[in-house]
Amino acid sequence: MSSIFLGIVYLVSITFLITLFFSYFLKKRGPWGSFWAFFAIVLLAVFAADFWIAPVGPYFYDTVYWIPPLVVGLIIALLLAATTPNPKTKGELELQKDEIAKEQETTLALGTFFWFLFIFMLGIVIVGLFNSN
Repeated sequence: MSSIFLGIVYLVSITFLITLFFSYFLKKRGPWGSFWAFFAIVLLAVFAADFWIAPVGPYFYDTVYWIPPLVVGLIIALLLAATTPNPKTKGELELQKDEIAKEQETTLALGTFFWFLFIFMLGIVIVGLFNSN
């Protein structure tokens, strides 16, 4: 087997296992909430680690060093998992957005009511001014 092919298979499989663990066991899929987006980011980080970090530690088949990509993949997955919104927090944010939307609707309704009332009262004053003469 070619060492490049074996390295790519290792990188994709370790990324898939990390993503699977974080997505289904920890229920953390990053800020996007998608398995595939999480997978793509971790895969790119693992490939970057394989290219840019010096090979250290034990290796498979004399060419595939497994520690740097594994460590970087876990670190990136942990960072992405830390940015995943908590469902409770997300629910609270939704409630806050609903409250803000209701406040805006209330403000709009009260503003509209104010201007209708202002125009109505201005009309009454104008009609009263003309009738008093």
